[in-house]
Amino acid sequence: MASDNKSALLRRQRANEHLNSPLLQPMARDDKDLSYDGVQARLDERIIDAAAAALDDGQTHYVDVPGIAPLRAAVAEHLRDSAAGHYQESNIVITAGMQEARFLSMQMIGENFNSIALPAALDPGARKALGTRERQPSFLPVAPARGYLPSVDAIAQAAADGCRLFYLESPARLSGAVYTAAEVAAISQIAADNDAAVIWDQGLAPWVAGAYASLAALDSDCARTAAIGELASGMGLASWFIGYIAAPARWIAALQSQKQIMAICTSTAAQYAALGASEIYSELHAPRLSALGALRADLAASAAALGIAVVPGAAQNILCLQVTAAQRETISAAGFAYADGSHFGASEVVRLAVNDAAAAALGALT
Repeated sequence: MASDNKSALLRRQRANEHLNSPLLQPMARDDKDLSYDGVQARLDERIIDAAAAALDDGQTHYVDVPGIAPLRAAVAEHLRDSAAGHYQESNIVITAGMQEARFLSMQMIGENFNSIALPAALDPGARKALGTRERQPSFLPVAPARGYLPSVDAIAQAAADGCRLFYLESPARLSGAVYTAAEVAAISQIAADNDAAVIWDQGLAPWVAGAYASLAALDSDCARTAAIGELASGMGLASWFIGYIAAPARWIAALQSQKQIMAICTSTAAQYAALGASEIYSELHAPRLSALGALRADLAASAAALGIAVVPGAAQNILCLQVTAAQRETISAAGFAYADGSHFGASEVVRLAVNDAAAAALGALT
């Protein structure tokens, strides 16, 4: 390729704001890192044993492109139990983490539509996936009072304007806010009335306190909703990069084909580790969610005592705060890293992972 052509490509890449969005780390880089996207946990020995047993059994070869059958079946069962989804094993594709799930769903499902509507505030990884090959995006307005979720009216207006593909987060990756059951029902009706499809990021759903309403529950024939998320969240597998796409059958072949081109497969041993995690998930998850909920409540009270507004959110693993520039600088000067709201599209807030270090970060503001 001529050097002029290479230079032109590099200029276009540097100018692509979405493609240059940063990726959030799935786990903390050090004790003061509050910017990560998941829940920190040690690997249970039983998960390690599951991966080791798979290796001992010779599971060192390329795995089936959509993922090992037992894991896909376990994901389908989990979605039926946790979100009342209607997916079967054949509807599931195991991905190399959440970012691959975002990219594959946005790009391959997006090929069937002329445009895509997304929240004006969304995970920077979704922006990066969009920027790879933009598909006439429109951005739905959001506000802090709603936890940066687009309103049902905004979604209806986009559909009325001709958009037939939506990318929605519930819980919102910035705040942890979720749509109510009534709002989810309204979104489902909008999609049905307009023959529209929805990519539904429900990756933070395991960390919601109380009932969670998934759009997948209302798509009884698996016709228009693709649900994406992480597998075994909070089980110590964050750095193993295991995610999923649960999608209508008509999109599965394209998703599998592109995944094979990109990465051939997700590590076989890692998939057996995730399968092992699924078998003990219910035992370990509930106490972790309870502990996070108590800690988040304490952090929210500390923030309120400092006069800092807490953005509404139901996911207990993150806390979104409206802070001043001076408060940002103080937190950074104390050595703490946070997820910058400007990377999501909301420069007025920061997001903290809920852990003991977050209390120390807020303490630096006193």
